[in-house]
Amino acid sequence: MTKPQLVLIPGAWHTPECFSLITPKLQAAGYAVHTRQLPSVGSANPPPDLSQDIAAVRELVTAAIGDGNDVLVVPHSWSGIVAGSALTGMGKKQREERGEKGGVVRVAYMCSFIAPEGVSLMDALQGEIPHWWEVQGDYSITKPHAAGVFYNDLPEADQQYWYAKTSTHSFGTKTAKATAASWKEIPTGYLLCEEDIPIPPFAQELMTGQVREMGGEIEITRIKSGHSPFLSRVDETVAWIRRAAGEDV
Repeated sequence: MTKPQLVLIPGAWHTPECFSLITPKLQAAGYAVHTRQLPSVGSANPPPDLSQDIAAVRELVTAAIGDGNDVLVVPHSWSGIVAGSALTGMGKKQREERGEKGGVVRVAYMCSFIAPEGVSLMDALQGEIPHWWEVQGDYSITKPHAAGVFYNDLPEADQQYWYAKTSTHSFGTKTAKATAASWKEIPTGYLLCEEDIPIPPFAQELMTGQVREMGGEIEITRIKSGHSPFLSRVDETVAWIRRAAGEDV
């Protein structure tokens, strides 16, 4: 099989370094991996809405498509909202209808938020800010105990190591509404993490159920993992991505 290009999108507060354990394994399996830091993360001028992140994801996916490649997009956590908005019209089926080659063949959400058009992250949280982060001006800032929230199934030393690599995140992007729901038009997979603290399993089940209720196609895989399976369940996460790409592994 011709393997699709992979686009990995880090979530809030995180940079592409969080994928540093799975990326070499995916590359060794023959995949080209594309990723980048979103403009809303670690910015001196935090964007007030989703537009810069949406543009960044579209640019990244467009580069991966190139002259006509198939692409698998893997958003993590908050970036699922960005992906849902950014990928509209970029599906392979939609591109072929316009006479264009290649496109996104699947989106594999990794314990991600999935929001309908017109819904924000803060809407999904019912306006309540979790105990492990706070708002400071235009930023959302995590508190030190967030290390045990993001990486609860890692040893404490590893929790602190990876937490030290996180950054600030724009609060405006958390109140901005999703502008599209591309999961209605692009086949979708979901890695449901059963030990996730930031997005508890019941919330993941509600969102994936909503996708089906709204006409989306979604395939759910469950894993005993916290919110960062790319760090705590490396081989299982790599195998899940490879299966989402069409391999039998």
